[in-house]
Amino acid sequence: MENVDGGILLIDKQEGETSHDVVQSVRKALSTRKVGHAGTLDPFATGLLVLLVGRCTKLSAFITEEHKTYEALVRFGVETDTYDKTGKVTREADPSAIKRQDLEQILSAFTGEIDQVPPPFSAVKVKGRRAYEMARKGKEVELPPRRVFVYELVLEEFEIPFARLRLRCSSGTYVRSLASDLGKLMGCGAHLSELRRTQIGSFHVEQAISSTAILKYSAEALRARLINPIQALAQMAEVEITKSMAEKVRKGYRPTANELGIKPLTSQKNKGFIKLVCDGQLVAVASTRGSSADKTNNVVTLKRVFS
Repeated sequence: MENVDGGILLIDKQEGETSHDVVQSVRKALSTRKVGHAGTLDPFATGLLVLLVGRCTKLSAFITEEHKTYEALVRFGVETDTYDKTGKVTREADPSAIKRQDLEQILSAFTGEIDQVPPPFSAVKVKGRRAYEMARKGKEVELPPRRVFVYELVLEEFEIPFARLRLRCSSGTYVRSLASDLGKLMGCGAHLSELRRTQIGSFHVEQAISSTAILKYSAEALRARLINPIQALAQMAEVEITKSMAEKVRKGYRPTANELGIKPLTSQKNKGFIKLVCDGQLVAVASTRGSSADKTNNVVTLKRVFS
């Protein structure tokens, strides 16, 4: 693979680890502090973590917003305060009356654009404080609903009291809340017993290495697995620019749409973002929407610049 100053590293996180634990392991293995992530997983959850190394930490906002795919195991008949298996049981009921056809019908109500209330034990901020900090102190947490999108929700297996689901959803969707809401509608309560993230955008967990194997790799072997940032933004429109233009952009110059050879402020794909590339290197991510651009001159807005 071509050498890059940083890249994307895909990790399959194992149960019991925090996402921060995994980041720390990669920092140690690569002897660098410049490692971040594009979305965490709860300690009980497993699956895909997208880690950002070196200059690629600047891409966090773009990858975090990508769609996610999960495999989830919902346990009916038991509610917990965290909405997952790690919490304190708050209610128990008999789930034996649940029929597969009734559950499948209810799942359709959770497909598409929905309003969802995050769990009280979540990182959502309430008056400047994390909700989980208040919940841990026994304080009642009231969180407003958020608009999320569930693109696909499929019942793969069902055997009382468990239902295994596959879902593809927008960033910001809480699978724990979905499990809890399902239990309420079925009348017996439920919580999330297992969760595995299998995909973020174009990245699949099959491409990842196990988090338990990180320290078995040499720094050189890990760097060889880094994905070029251009590939990481594969779904974003690419514009090749000259070396002279790349130098100007890296110094803060904002080119016009005409200079880039693109239609003025018309791109809607990937929320209007494009990537500027020169000789196989990512120079910048820019917006063609022109929210703060000079529309008279069709100047694009630079979102992230890579030196």
